[in-house]
Amino acid sequence: MRISGGTTVDLVLIGKALIEGSFLEAAVAIDDGVIVGISKPSLAPNSVSRVEFGEKFLLLPGMVDIHVHMREPGLEYKEDWGSGSRAAVKGGVTMVVDMPNNVPPANNCSVLQEKLQRASARSLVDFAFYAGFNPLVEELERCRGLFVGFKLYPEDLYSPGARNVFSYASRYGLPVVVHAENPSLFRESKLHSDARPPEAEESAVRHALMLSRESNAWLHVTHLSTSGALMSVLEAKVTPGGRVTFDVTPHHCLLSDELYRGEKRGIAVVNPPLRPEGERASIYTSLRNMLPDAIVTDHAPHRVEEKTSEKPSPGFPGLETALHLLFREILEGRLGLEVLELYSRRPARLLGVKKGVLGEGFEGDVVVVSKEEWVVRGEDFESKAKYSPFEGWRLPTKTYAVYIRGEPVYIAGQFMTSKGGRLAVPRG
Repeated sequence: MRISGGTTVDLVLIGKALIEGSFLEAAVAIDDGVIVGISKPSLAPNSVSRVEFGEKFLLLPGMVDIHVHMREPGLEYKEDWGSGSRAAVKGGVTMVVDMPNNVPPANNCSVLQEKLQRASARSLVDFAFYAGFNPLVEELERCRGLFVGFKLYPEDLYSPGARNVFSYASRYGLPVVVHAENPSLFRESKLHSDARPPEAEESAVRHALMLSRESNAWLHVTHLSTSGALMSVLEAKVTPGGRVTFDVTPHHCLLSDELYRGEKRGIAVVNPPLRPEGERASIYTSLRNMLPDAIVTDHAPHRVEEKTSEKPSPGFPGLETALHLLFREILEGRLGLEVLELYSRRPARLLGVKKGVLGEGFEGDVVVVSKEEWVVRGEDFESKAKYSPFEGWRLPTKTYAVYIRGEPVYIAGQFMTSKGGRLAVPRG
């Protein structure tokens, strides 16, 4: 603890806190937005504000979600920075990284600057952005501080300009985040998981790995969903040269394509699709073995009418459920407590931001969860998307309080502010 005698800090939070992989009775001292000490409660420093949480509460670092779609600008009818960041807070997420598929796409400095202005004015949580595909990638040079990496969608990955993006990313050590599916292998089928078969993902992963090797660029495969693609990525991770990382989602770990045969078939449409049980089990096993570099939600809200149409829009909200779905698996003994690192410490480390850890020198983002059962009901979401493929699931923990850089943002079901998030700048 780095606090000198007699020092008064801004805030002390006391309770059962997740410190270095275990829950310990601790005092978390925060001053000027940064954690300045972790101690026994009896050794807590003087503070302007002191909050003690009882036995039913657990103190966690804020979760860091590196794959969300806040939809603003251009698609605010689906979600905006206000509703989306409230959803994040309610799910215990204190930082998000937003995808570039806006209208117009965030693949140039003008739209990225607009996103910064909009997020700064409306977001409760801290944020960062990916830049979208731009074959003339050098146009982004003058606003390089506004994005933390690139996102390539399936059609981008097979464009001739993809090599330019990989080369540019290699020059600056930025990740190229790839949605790996090969459009040439899509086919007509009423079953969504058959229309975009596993071989489409496996083929695209091989192509992305080739581009990564050629350019020596950092490749990040997002929402990986098949065992074949998983094996290719794991082999590449242990091959000398280059850098390859990947993430998985709660829905690909916990849900199978059986949902496409039932009443939730439209709600459950997502790309890449939910997979057959064997594929799902492989991705879940990778999570249990701590093989992914991160967990993400791919929070992708749409109007309910778009999800129940003849051609449902792909994606669904996930920010409000992910942390508590993980706790369900932990408390029922299927996952270890360390899995929470994949939604906090590990993604923060990927980005080079001082978040996701209850430790000295890290930003004072603290989430307090209560051991309190609740039922997932889309109608209760903060997101504009009032539905979920997890509708009806009973979850054992609930977000009670959220502090971002030491400031109370959410307490006992009440939002304490309507903005305050800021651009998260990587520190290396």
